[in-house]
Amino acid sequence: MGNNYTPGSGNGASDSNRELISRREARVSSSTGQLPAVSATRSHSGSFDFESLLVSLRELFALDRQIASQSDSTRCGVCYLHFMTSELCYREEEGFYVCRGCERMLGKQSMYMLRRQQK
Repeated sequence: MGNNYTPGSGNGASDSNRELISRREARVSSSTGQLPAVSATRSHSGSFDFESLLVSLRELFALDRQIASQSDSTRCGVCYLHFMTSELCYREEEGFYVCRGCERMLGKQSMYMLRRQQK
């Protein structure tokens, strides 16, 4: 076999493999072998807004830390975020607290934990 062999040849996927390989090779700089820098201003229709995801996660974790610092708070046994105890429902049979959102998703379904939370 020569150097032109592509994995998956003979199963109909060779054309897409060649296309992927040629795109990858086209991105590599011939003098250094490095990939070009990705511009942060790129926008495509339907593209995922990664920056807004990071901002919202930072806000969520800051709020979680703020609530966790209060004496009357505990974690939801499902999503593991902190809530005031008055906002949680304790599931006696399973032995854990659950927030309203997770309770709505669980419904009447039972979910057992390895370790019970103290009430």
